[in-house]
Amino acid sequence: MYKLHSKWLAGGAFSLLALLAACSSDNATPVAPIPEAEFTLQMLHFADADGDDNQALNSVANMSGLISSFRAEMPDNTLVLSSGDNLIPGPRLSASEDATLTNVFRTARGINTLRASIGRADIAFLDAMGVQASALGNHDLDLGTSEFRTIFGADIRDLPATPDPDDRDIRWDGGRFPYLSFNADFSADANLAGNLNASPTFIVPNGETTQAAAGRLTGWVTATVDGETIGIIGASSPTFPQITSSGGITFDGGNSSGSVVIADLIASIQTGVDEMTAAGIDKIILLSHMQQISVEEQLAAGLRNVDIIVAGGSNTRLGNSRLRAGEASQGEYPRIIQSPTNPVALVNVDGDYKYLGRLVAPFDADGQIIPQLIDRTVSDAYATSPSDDTAGGVTPIPEVVAIRDALRNVITAKDGNVLGTSEVYLDGRRTSVRTEETNLGNASSDANLAYAQLFDATAVISLKNGGGIRSDIGFIETLPGSTTTTFKPIAANPGIREEGEVSQLAIENSLRFNNGLVVIDVTATRLKELLEHGVAAVAPGATPGQFPQIGGFSFSFDATRAARMVGAAGSAADGTGSRIRTVKVGNDIVVQNGALQGDPNRIFRLVTLNFLANISGTTSLGGDNYPFPLLADQNRLSLDVAPALDPIAFTAGNTFAAKGSEQDAFARFLRQFTDVAPFNLPETPASNDLRIQNLAIRADTVAAQ
Repeated sequence: MYKLHSKWLAGGAFSLLALLAACSSDNATPVAPIPEAEFTLQMLHFADADGDDNQALNSVANMSGLISSFRAEMPDNTLVLSSGDNLIPGPRLSASEDATLTNVFRTARGINTLRASIGRADIAFLDAMGVQASALGNHDLDLGTSEFRTIFGADIRDLPATPDPDDRDIRWDGGRFPYLSFNADFSADANLAGNLNASPTFIVPNGETTQAAAGRLTGWVTATVDGETIGIIGASSPTFPQITSSGGITFDGGNSSGSVVIADLIASIQTGVDEMTAAGIDKIILLSHMQQISVEEQLAAGLRNVDIIVAGGSNTRLGNSRLRAGEASQGEYPRIIQSPTNPVALVNVDGDYKYLGRLVAPFDADGQIIPQLIDRTVSDAYATSPSDDTAGGVTPIPEVVAIRDALRNVITAKDGNVLGTSEVYLDGRRTSVRTEETNLGNASSDANLAYAQLFDATAVISLKNGGGIRSDIGFIETLPGSTTTTFKPIAANPGIREEGEVSQLAIENSLRFNNGLVVIDVTATRLKELLEHGVAAVAPGATPGQFPQIGGFSFSFDATRAARMVGAAGSAADGTGSRIRTVKVGNDIVVQNGALQGDPNRIFRLVTLNFLANISGTTSLGGDNYPFPLLADQNRLSLDVAPALDPIAFTAGNTFAAKGSEQDAFARFLRQFTDVAPFNLPETPASNDLRIQNLAIRADTVAAQ
């Protein structure tokens, strides 16, 4: 008989029947006893504060209180980490540069020379909460590498007449944690590799401590927790050059089109892990920002000697019993995956500071996690409160509250600037605008087309990427105790605006990249090619940012057919694809049964985003890999500098946004629409969509429309 150790039953890893069976037969293989825990790490983590600014600001104070409370329980054994996307263009990022934030920053950080600037409030949030390292996310780079360095890196200038090194103009002391990405090469980007004023070198070698690398970029760092050295390595998706403004940064682990090649990605990250193990580090955390948790699952199964993977970018809601009302778990927390050498704990939480992940991980004498000893009543995703800073009996961090309140004051003024009214929910959810036609996608595309016609009467069609729509305008209501959801127009902000009134803030939040608009020539052949690319990545469970939203025409597609392959536009490597079945512009049938009709070289004037149409000289592709014509072939009209056909009428309609921008277009559209009646075109299921018809869901009626 085998003596039953009390820890054999911990975590529910073994059933009593299995134990009795092992004890009842001399021929049975004995179950190996669970090793003792030699060290316990408490890891607190979050990511992806990149969705809804109001949600994030409403939740961040309570999250800071949770962090303080949990850290107080295990003060010597706690790490606080982010898996990236701490920044996102939008009202919150922009409000940070308001002059009213200057004194708040100075008080919070104890430096009386700091200056407010875009995005710095988000870094100050993380610093106040004690974040020790973050993965580099795609949205952290959305404004380009120069702006990223301005937000995160130190700006310290020597004063001309004061040689004393302690007497300097500290405009910003930089983040107090490092950004990590081992598979990224930052050295070719001049904004990151060069010296900025008198600030420290922005890229530092691997192996520094988290404190020594604070405010800088590197691949991996160490942290000492209760006398144990923890290795923390970062990794970023090779898709970044296609989905953000990554400048001269290159990323290992992908192919020439920027798609992930998992074997290459594993090999790249493994190099950094091997550096750590060679240095004697036996407890390793990977902060990963891969956009799709399926990639992190493959990393967990393929990497050697990584103990914990903190996923990022997919907003996957792993959790056990502490989720927000009406939100369902998308998997247990943590998920245990066996690697070639050891068990790996994979964790992820939903974004916008809605959840704090708490993993209390026991390690054995060999530095491996003991899954059977993880107590899932403690290790979990903890929901934060969007309405009560002290929910759960916690005390929020004062600096977080002060910064949050200052941002709210700036943003509230924008929410009072009402541009129009919508009686319906405007669907801008990631899972919708990246997979099907939506009413917000239609409205934004129509707005761009109507705006373009103020400058060029020959503009007839509009196309934008669904990934450029960042949030809905409205809210989804789930009553307590109910599993039924109701889609409603934007909620009232009491004392500021009524229900359904769409403000500057809502428009900025949804169209937060605020791309410029351009009108260009596309041939019939090119239009089909653009649409083939737009639907090339459609697949079950995928949410590709390139999926189109359109105006002025309609098309159908069949995702079971061959997809267009990404390559230099028009080259032999550029598979044209056969998914597009019908295209109709007005009464002109451009494609039928997958074949071009009429003159393939006839021209359509198209309004699109400069992000898409700005062709890179190295790839001959635009943003999201769209195969737009080369700049010289576009017959381009940039609306930010183009004269309006009726200058007086255009000036009379000025809004808050810059001329030629998609926010200006949408604000004018909504206001002019509202002059007649509130916007009231509801969202429809994909089976009823008319502009973009998915033939897996409905019959093709494009030609008959």
